Parts: sequence; C-alpha cells; structure tokens
Amino acid sequence: MDYHTKRCNRRWLIWTAIAASLILIAIGGARIYRILTNPAALFDLSQETIQAESQWIPLQPAIPISVEPIESKPEQKPRTGNEDMLNILLMGIDAFEDGSTTSGSMPHTDVMMVIAVNFKTDTVDLITLPRDLFTDVPEHRGYYKLNGVFNVGGGMEDPGGGFRLSCRAAEKWLGGISIPYYYAVDFQAVVQIVDSLGGIDYDVEQPYTTLSNRHIHKGVQHLDGDAVLGYLRIRNESDGLDSSRTARQRKMLVAIFSKLKAEGLLANIPMLIRASNSGIYTNTTLAQTTAIAEYAAKIDSDSIHTRSMYGSIGEIQFYWRFCYVDQENRLSLIRDVYGFDAEPYGVCTKEYEAWLYQIGFQTLKHIAQAEKALRFVQERKDAGSIFTDEQIKAYQSCYEAYYALSGAFHSASDELAGAYTDSSISSSEIEAIENRIKDALLEKCQAVKTSTLHLCEQTGFQESLVWSTSDKRWYRDTDINEVFVDFG
Repeated sequence: MDYHTKRCNRRWLIWTAIAASLILIAIGGARIYRILTNPAALFDLSQETIQAESQWIPLQPAIPISVEPIESKPEQKPRTGNEDMLNILLMGIDAFEDGSTTSGSMPHTDVMMVIAVNFKTDTVDLITLPRDLFTDVPEHRGYYKLNGVFNVGGGMEDPGGGFRLSCRAAEKWLGGISIPYYYAVDFQAVVQIVDSLGGIDYDVEQPYTTLSNRHIHKGVQHLDGDAVLGYLRIRNESDGLDSSRTARQRKMLVAIFSKLKAEGLLANIPMLIRASNSGIYTNTTLAQTTAIAEYAAKIDSDSIHTRSMYGSIGEIQFYWRFCYVDQENRLSLIRDVYGFDAEPYGVCTKEYEAWLYQIGFQTLKHIAQAEKALRFVQERKDAGSIFTDEQIKAYQSCYEAYYALSGAFHSASDELAGAYTDSSISSSEIEAIENRIKDALLEKCQAVKTSTLHLCEQTGFQESLVWSTSDKRWYRDTDINEVFVDFG
C-alpha cells in the first residue's frame, strides 16, 4: 500500500469518526444514554418464541382428507441459559465483488462463528461451527453441509433469507439457543475493512500465497487486506477438518479487535458498515451496532474466549466429505457457554448418513414422486377442473399413502437419531431397529408407488417418474435435496 493510499484511509477514518458522532447526536440523548450504560436494552433477549418445526412438512391435500397429525419430536424452545446473553452469527461469504467465487458456481458461508456476549459477566465467546458439518435444514427436505444452508435459504438472490435460515440451523446445533442477529461479509468487504484500518501487524505462523499471488513469509508481518484474506483462507491438506484454519480465523478476529480498541476505532464500526457500498450484511439497526461497538470498547482481549465445535471428517464414500460433530465436545461447549444441558443431535452421525444411503434416500424418492402427481391434481383443481368419483378416490388413496410414508420417515429419523447417540444401545440392538424400520418403510414405499401410478392413470399425468437413486451423488438429486447446492 503506497503513502497516498494510507493517507486516504486515515482521512476516511477521521471523517467516519466525525460522522459517527453526528449520528449519535441524531439518535437522541435518551438512546445514547442506553447505548453507553445499558446496551443489552437495545436487543430482544426474550426467550418466549417457539421455533417452527425443524423438519419439512408434507403437502396439504387438494381435496379434503382426514389424516392423523404426523408425530415427531417437539422442537426445542430457543434458549440462552439466561437472559443476559446476546448471540450473533458472524458469516464470511466465499464471494468477490463481481459475484465470482472460489468453490463451484455459488458463494457459500465458509466462515460461521457465533459471537456469544454475556452482559452479566462481561465476557465474549467466539464459537466456530464447522463449515462441512453434516446437517438437515429447518423446514426443508434434504441434507447439506452447514455452509450450504445459506444457499438453501436463497443465497445471493435472497441473502436475508439465506442468513436467517443459517441462524436457524446454528440454533439447532447450539441446543436451541436463540440467534436473532447476524453480520456477514464477503471477500471484498474483508479487504476494504482491513485496508481502511491501515493493515494489521501480525505474527504469521507459516508462509502462504494470497489470492493475488503475493508470497507472505513466516514471522511478524504488516498485512494489508489482500494478505489478511489470504491468511484466513490458508488450507492444510493434512487437516481435513479445517480446525487449524478456523483457529487462525478466530485468532485474526481477536487481532483486528485488539487494533480497533488500541487505536480507539471501535466507535467507527457503525459508520464503516454504513459507508460500505456492498459486501456487508446485517439485520441489526444502527443503534444496535453502535451499542455493540461501545460495549466492545469496554471488553479486554483476555475476556474473549475462542471455542470450536469439532468432530471427525468422513471418507468420500458418499461423494461428499462431511464433518460429523463430536457429541461430547458439543454438549460440553453448550454447557460451558450457556449453562444448560442440551440433547445429542443424532442426524450428524456417520451411521445416520449410512442409513439414509441404505433406505432413507429411497424413501425420499418415493415421497417426491408422489408429490409430483399430487401437485398435478392441485394445479388442475386450481385451473377449474372437475374430477370424477374414481379420480377423487385415486387421489385420496395416493395422498393417504404419501402422508403415511412421510410420517414413517420422520418417526424413523427421530428413533434412529436417538439410537445412534445412545451409548446404552448395543450395535446388535441398533441393527435390529434398522431392519425393522427398513421393512416398514419398504412396505409403505410400495404402497406409495402403486397408488401414485394409479393416480397418474386416472388423471392423465404423463411425467416420467424415477423411484430409486441411480447416482451415488445424491446431493445433486432435487428429489432428495430439494435445493441443489453446487460446491464444484
């Protein structure tokens, strides 16, 4: 960075500081007092809202049919362990200003870190969630990497929806805590923010090359935005879990915080966000961001704790490398930070994924084929078609079989997720449970196939239906994962 650029960056910081002061004046005296003395008052820390069901919901019938509600585990009530805590999801988007990305055709949230602020103890925990974590997605059918939940929710076409869904998914992994707020930055924003600070002096652990092909040496270096971005993206081939990478990300975040505090620049954060033309996203208000910045100025670096929800990386037997969370680590982390005992989350296990590959995906394929025929009837009904008694009977039979299979899949998922995380259940007992569930699902799958084909005959639905997974790359099959997420 040349001298002229440095002067411009410093001049810009001075003007943002002046602008920040003017904004505080505009906010009003009473609110300024709340920001400085009671920042928690500006946030909704209540825990009264119940989350919607986490699993996907079957289609509603086009023709009135009486069915029993699908039984499933009740969703946990959002909680933080106490009402003195604020949780914010910080996300780093794998995207450049021109929309390009380094992995596939879609930007993903390759950094996901929960910032847990405890206003009572004046401590902050930075909790990294593995980007490759194997997870289901609230109210969506399918199984994804955690960093793809953003794409399921809308991605860059609907970033707000993507970020909110990412918060929902993170809530589940942290035992049902409430994460109502988020900040997200893309590659270009990271570069701009660090450059606006005049760079960071940092002790680099290993040499690396930036995205602009600059070589950075080991040791104490002055890193500009491009160099910091390159550092955050260092990958060690021997570290399949990316644990070293996430540790570096947390360490760099603390280093940036320390510089902001040492130079009295934390108050400029709200204006840094407002002055950015693109690349920074948040659902907080200016007053809330100001309150966080003012509160951060009172926090010592020693009061910031870094944590990681780690696990084991799977083999590429299913064409994706997933991370399967260590349940003991997860439960211990939640207990240490939030002060309550959470339940194991069984869908993260390799055993559960193996069960999906054995019978679960086939079940989802049958459910999806039935939905195609059922939607066809819905579309004809919406267009004003009148159905014969035989067609209505065929529809009712198909819907009842479809609904029963959907309920059986959810019940099986809940039972197996519990069994796979219960150390008191032996492997032979688990095998017996799997066989019983498989037999029941196969019977219901056959009923769905028979009734769906009959409905097609009765209504003239001619779309070709596929009843099994022919390609092991199941994540590309929108009958299983309703939203295709491209990782290249």
